[in-house]
Amino acid sequence: MIMEKSVRVHILGKPYTLRVAAEDEEITREIAAYVDGKLTAFRKQFPKQDDVTTAVIVALALAEELFTLREKTDSMHDNTNKELDSLSDLLEAVLTSTNGTQQTETPSEGSK
Repeated sequence: MIMEKSVRVHILGKPYTLRVAAEDEEITREIAAYVDGKLTAFRKQFPKQDDVTTAVIVALALAEELFTLREKTDSMHDNTNKELDSLSDLLEAVLTSTNGTQQTETPSEGSK
């Protein structure tokens, strides 16, 4: 059973009460502070924009960050998989070579 907790955060000076899993309280507060920081920075730069426009523009900027990080992560994942495949092939070649060498040895030579 997941234990839920009410977490109160402030975004652009307005309080919001969120229901989250108890173990997610800290990350929820960090996320809210990050979002609040982005909104506040936008608001300082463009003080005449209404709340909806501010929220939409910042949401688009956050989505762009997410997509960029996903792309980088996917690229790193692909590179890691290629490297693992290469290492696996190399290990297989070494093991195959070693097994071939061991089969030609006599049992007494292999136990030394």
